[in-house]
Amino acid sequence: MGEVRADIVVVNPRTGARSAEITALADTGAPLTVIPGEILQGLGINKLRMVSLMLADGRRAERHVGDAAVAVNGESVPCRVVFGESGDAVLLGLTVLEQLGLTVEPVQRRLVPTDFLLY
Repeated sequence: MGEVRADIVVVNPRTGARSAEITALADTGAPLTVIPGEILQGLGINKLRMVSLMLADGRRAERHVGDAAVAVNGESVPCRVVFGESGDAVLLGLTVLEQLGLTVEPVQRRLVPTDFLLY
């Protein structure tokens, strides 16, 4: 089994400004989507506040977050995004995957539609 990557487009919901396609690692362990800060700033997305994050290797880091829309396969959802810094991976987080009704299929390394869960 390997990594699952997806092409995404980031949109500023206030202005409609759109990024070029970005390849992101689909990470079901990361609630938030991480986008390079330069891209978010270039789209005019505002930094709302600083948050504390736990990295995959157990270290803590602080990053700014803002509101954007993320599109996968042409379908877009509003979400909170992390302003990634140099060295941060570009991640497609679980919140966006769940909002779009997508799950990771690790054997064929792709995203596939799934049923929404209602509790």
